Parts: sequence; structure tokens; C-alpha cells
Amino acid sequence: MSEKRTAPAGARRRRHTAKEHGPDPIDVHVGRQLRLARELAGLTQTDIGKKLGMSFQVVQKYEQGEIRVSASRLYQLSVLMEKPVAYFFDGFEIGAEGKNAMERDEIDLVRAIRLIRSPELRQCIQKLLREIGSDSSLPSVEEA
Repeated sequence: MSEKRTAPAGARRRRHTAKEHGPDPIDVHVGRQLRLARELAGLTQTDIGKKLGMSFQVVQKYEQGEIRVSASRLYQLSVLMEKPVAYFFDGFEIGAEGKNAMERDEIDLVRAIRLIRSPELRQCIQKLLREIGSDSSLPSVEEA
């Protein structure tokens, strides 16, 4: 008959810490989403730090998942970035922590389109991009 082992009275399980065990995958994902939202908004880490009363290093640590974003700070960031709080968790899948939500060239493309002042020209470019994307006769990136 096997005996169930119990921890001695007063003993605690060791806490999971980022320093010892690395950042939690959810914190890393939230950080990536924060960075993506910041870049799409055209803000620097310093800009965010100034607006929320913290150093750019804290923003940097949030983005790298080194420190956890509190609920109140996440709310402040969502207001500043004009994103719902749920945005920071969008796309999180257990086991898919290594995936990036958006590639660097896609971010640059979105930024470039946002810089176009003429609504008509912006619509023409969007239409062109949709047509190129749906044209199956063009070679894919892997084939080119």
C-alpha cells in the first residue's frame, strides 16, 4: 500500500520566478502584443513611459516579458493604445509562444499606408493589395 507524501507543516512550494525559470509564456505574449500596438501607433518606449509616468526601461521589460504587466497598467496601456484589454491576449495559444503575431515587414507596410494622406489613394492601394493577394497566378514568396 502506498503512502501519500505530504509536505511538513509550514512548508511551501517554491514560487515560479522569471529570474529562475524564465518569463511566463503569457507575459511574453502580452509583451509582444504591447510592442506591436506601440509600433503600429508610431510610439517609442520613451513616449509610453512619459505618458504613463514610468521609465522606458520598464516598458522595455514589459515588452520582453521580464516583468509582468499588472491589471491596472494593462488597462492604462489599452486606453493609450486605443485597444481593448483583450487585444493583448489575442492569438495566445498554449505551445505557440514562439510565433510572432505579425512580421516586421507587415508592420512597416501598415505604417506606410497610414502615412498616405489622400483617402482615395489609400483606397486604391488597398484595392491593389487585395487583388495581388487574391491572384493565384502570381508566384508565392516561397516560389520566388
